[in-house]
Amino acid sequence: MRFKAGRCLTVALILSLLIPMHIAERGFAAGRPKIVFSSTRDGNSEIYVMEIDGSNQVRLTDNSADDVDPSWSPDGRRIAFVSNRNNKADHIYAMDSDGGNLTRLTDDAVSLGPTWSPDGRKILYVRNKGGYRLWVMDSDGRNKTQLTHAGTSVYPAWSPNGERIAFAAFKAGWPEIIVMDSDGKNEQKLTQHMTVSGHPSWSPDGQWIAYESQDGAGQFQIFVVRSDGSGLPKMLTHNLPSKWRPAWSPVGGMIAYMSVKPGPIQKETIHLMTVEGKHLQQLSEEHTGSDTYPDWYAPVGWSVSPAANFVTTWGGIKAPAPAAR
Repeated sequence: MRFKAGRCLTVALILSLLIPMHIAERGFAAGRPKIVFSSTRDGNSEIYVMEIDGSNQVRLTDNSADDVDPSWSPDGRRIAFVSNRNNKADHIYAMDSDGGNLTRLTDDAVSLGPTWSPDGRKILYVRNKGGYRLWVMDSDGRNKTQLTHAGTSVYPAWSPNGERIAFAAFKAGWPEIIVMDSDGKNEQKLTQHMTVSGHPSWSPDGQWIAYESQDGAGQFQIFVVRSDGSGLPKMLTHNLPSKWRPAWSPVGGMIAYMSVKPGPIQKETIHLMTVEGKHLQQLSEEHTGSDTYPDWYAPVGWSVSPAANFVTTWGGIKAPAPAAR
């Protein structure tokens, strides 16, 4: 597997990040790519949204509880997230992308890690009732169905075509990356790190999964592995600081992730890199709190670089298209 990043692509990516973007309203602006995340900058964790260059950071929730782990619906209109605002227990809520129309989706057990199906009709999540298991429900909270029944299953992620689910499960004492059919059948283990692995994120073409795992020095790094189980995992990032919680952009060219610098007070920030592991930009600034759990929205047809000039594929970058004669 080759990891080539042409100069032209890198320049195009950086230029696209530097293009001024303007938000038309509080929160989501139709037709613009965005990143939603949680932040403790105001004393407790709240949900924020920002442009993909880190500008126009807008707070969507404002309460004394902790709101974390946001997940954007495919059409960009709704955001699911976890909150302990009710009886201090974690449950899943959904709101409009401007912070309005709040709805509570779970209520009978601690629920975590929401992720939308590609068609936006269902939400996959983790429910802790007799153990952490994967469940799926309609996007309005109805028709809850259990998918896994043994062991601990966490960090679910739906494949782009909706047919498979990636997650982390404890195998031989360690959480490894697993894939299965969307009905909970045909589990397949993709990794064997014998250390902590988690937070899988699918490439838009469904052929690769990015995830976090520990390197030989015990630091968290971003890895990728083929979703069909062929080949060996590839480590994208190296050295300090630790990096985790990858979120693959819907168009495939970039991965957002969390990082923290070593020190007496460790604060997490959100960064952006190419799919080859080359750092592009720190999106959130270091402040009194941490910025965590990035997730993307990108409208259909949005692209990092002009399709007429670049053909980008995971695992390799082709040369610029020849000029028309």
